[in-house]
Amino acid sequence: MRRNAALLVCAVFLCAACSDGPPKKEKPLSVPGEKLYTVEGTILGRDADDNNLRVDHKEIPGFMEAMTMDYPVRGADVKTLPADKSRFSARLHVTDSGYWLTDVKQVP
Repeated sequence: MRRNAALLVCAVFLCAACSDGPPKKEKPLSVPGEKLYTVEGTILGRDADDNNLRVDHKEIPGFMEAMTMDYPVRGADVKTLPADKSRFSARLHVTDSGYWLTDVKQVP
């Protein structure tokens, strides 16, 4: 009887350790008070675990000079976006507490 109980406890811990945990809450694509910009550039790489793109973007008039940086992406899985070294355009959402990209599309 104790052996069965010990096996059951081990099985429960094993299942808990193998689970991905609770589902992640999706962040909104847009929030009140954000500023929106169009960003264009080249995709240099991606981090699928954090759903980020590393991009080399052109100047964003009225906001930022041209530079290379990582951006979180909302509303799409970075694995499904245009390939590395592709030219792209996207919407850049900016708030006092963060920034992210949406509508990432390949451009010719």
